[in-house]
Amino acid sequence: MKANQWQAMAVAAGLMVASTASAQETGGGSGSFGSAGQIVVSSDAYGNLGYTTEGAGYGYFHLAPSADYFLKGNLSVGANVQLRVLFGEGDTLAAFGIGGRVGYNIPLAEKISVWPKAGVTLFVGDDIIAAQDGTGAASTVILDGYAPFLFHVTNHFFVGGGPRLAIGLGDDVDVTFGVSTTIGGYF
Repeated sequence: MKANQWQAMAVAAGLMVASTASAQETGGGSGSFGSAGQIVVSSDAYGNLGYTTEGAGYGYFHLAPSADYFLKGNLSVGANVQLRVLFGEGDTLAAFGIGGRVGYNIPLAEKISVWPKAGVTLFVGDDIIAAQDGTGAASTVILDGYAPFLFHVTNHFFVGGGPRLAIGLGDDVDVTFGVSTTIGGYF
């Protein structure tokens, strides 16, 4: 049964990695992706299987719908709401978060860019950082870095994915590294 659980988590993670999107305009309209005054609406999703610094193997799913605003060329600020669900042996845990972030888009080619972002999120609900040592509900602060490579499929629509590093602060510090995906558009 444990093998089936890991296979299901691997399939879910593969599907999430395959579902990333973003947008870049090649001319006219509101300009290319990252132009001052643009609003970007996107959603990040990722799954993670493996080992945490607390020593427990588990998987989780994370959704983060967000909105970002480009203050000036390629410099963005944004906010998001997040839902995390942790599953493994025992009970399934969930937490809700709200966060802010700053990013900088770096065009690499006509339809490709990298948009590294750094943020901070406050989570309320089950303490998913300390879940493996049996603690209950709590608030947790997460420092987060994410660098998705974006493929601008058409004007105003993109998909992408890249590495994510999350550091959970609380009674214990937990570090998680994973791969995330994103899909979004701008106007």
